Amino acid sequence: MQTTKHLSRRITYAFLLFGAVLTLVLGLGMIIALKSIETSVLDDILYTELKEFQRQDKDSSQFAQFPLSRATIIIHTASLDQIANMPEHVRDLPQGIHDVTYNYRDYRILIEHSGNVRYAIQFDDTSIHQRERDFVRLVLLCSILSLIVAFFVGWGMSHRIIHPIRKLAYQIMAFKNQPGESLDLSEFGDDEIGVLARKLQHYHEQLQQLLVREKEFASNVSHELRTPVTSISLAAEVLATKTDLSDIDYARIQRIQRAVGEMSELIETFLILAQINDVSIQQNNTCQMGPIVRKVIEQQRVWLGKKPVKVLIEEDEPLDVTAHPGILSVLVANLVRNAFRYTEQGFIKVSITNSQLTVLDTGIGIDMATQNQIFKGYVNISSVDTNRVGLGLAIVQRICERYGWKVLFESEKDQGSQFTVIFHSEHINEN
Repeated sequence: MQTTKHLSRRITYAFLLFGAVLTLVLGLGMIIALKSIETSVLDDILYTELKEFQRQDKDSSQFAQFPLSRATIIIHTASLDQIANMPEHVRDLPQGIHDVTYNYRDYRILIEHSGNVRYAIQFDDTSIHQRERDFVRLVLLCSILSLIVAFFVGWGMSHRIIHPIRKLAYQIMAFKNQPGESLDLSEFGDDEIGVLARKLQHYHEQLQQLLVREKEFASNVSHELRTPVTSISLAAEVLATKTDLSDIDYARIQRIQRAVGEMSELIETFLILAQINDVSIQQNNTCQMGPIVRKVIEQQRVWLGKKPVKVLIEEDEPLDVTAHPGILSVLVANLVRNAFRYTEQGFIKVSITNSQLTVLDTGIGIDMATQNQIFKGYVNISSVDTNRVGLGLAIVQRICERYGWKVLFESEKDQGSQFTVIFHSEHINEN
C-alpha cells in the first residue's frame, strides 16, 4: 500500500538521519579532541624543550650559532641583530606558535625572544599529521559503515513496525467489497495497533448496525407509502373516467396522477438507494438518457404553467448510462423541476453529450451565501423570497455519490444557473 510504503520510508529515513547525525557528532568530536590533545602535547613539548635548552645554556653570550638537532626537534638560535642568519622558514615568523610546511614537511614551530636571543624550536610533526589523516579516513569509513548499518536497521525496524499496520489496512480495505466481514483480531497483539484494531472493529460494527437500520427504515417506510399512493392513484383513475368533468377538473385530476407517478418513482428511488449492497441493484441495464429526459420534461411542464419560458433539448451525441431507469428519472426530474420553478422568463436548455447532462436556465440564480449549502436540503435559495430548495438537490447529490458520478454547478444571482452531471469516470477525472 502506498501509505504504508511512505510510512516505512519515513521510518527508514529517520534511522538514517539519526545515524548520520550521531556519526557526524561523534566523528567531529573525536577529530576535534584528537587535534586538541595533539596541539596541547606538541606545545608542551616545545616549551619544555625551550626551557631545558635555556637551562643548559646559562651563558647567553655564548649561545649556539648553529641549530641543535634531535630526532624530531631542531632548535635555531640567533641574536636579534643576526636574525637574517636563521633559516628562511623561521626567519620572519613573529613570536608565538606556528604551523609551517617547508620542503614537503610539516613543522610545529615556537618562536620566542629572551633577552637579546631569538629562539626557534621546530618540531617535525609530519608523521603525526599523516596518522591524523589516517585517523580521519578511519572515522569516515566508520561513519559510512554506521550509516549502512543504520539504513538496514531502520529498514528492518520499519517493516517490522509497519507489518501489523499493513495487515490492518488490508483487512479494512476488504470491508469495501465485503462490508459484512469483521477484523481478525487474533493477528494483533496488546500493543497500540491491537487497541486501534479493536476500536476500528467496534466502530465498524456500529456502522453496520446503523446501515442495517437505515435500510430497514427506508424499506419499511417505502413499502408503507406504497399503499396510500396506490389508493390515490386508483381514486384518480376512477375520477378521470367520469364524463361530466370540466376541463379544469380534468386538468386537476391529471396533475394528481402526475404527482402520484412522481411519488411512486421517488419511493422506488429510496428503495434502490437503501439497497446499497444488493447485487441485483449493482447489475443495472444500460439506459439511453434522451428518452428519459424528454419524458421527464413533459411530466414536469406543469411547473412552467403559462410562463414565457422556452424549453430546448440539445442531444449532440447519445448518452448511455448504466443505472436503474427510475434513478435516472428522479435525477433528471429534480434538476428540471428546479429550473422550471425558478425561471420566470427566458429559456431552459437541457444538453446531452456522450458523457454528461447539463441543465441551463435563465432563472433567479443562487446567491454566493447559499451556494455552499444547496446540496444539504431545505435551504433558502434567496434571502429575498420565501422559496426553498427542498430535498431535490440533496437527492441528486446522494444518487451521484452512490453511482460514482459527479455533479457540478455554476450560478449567479439574477443571471441563472447551470447544473452538470458527469457520468463517465474518465471525464470526471478530467474535471
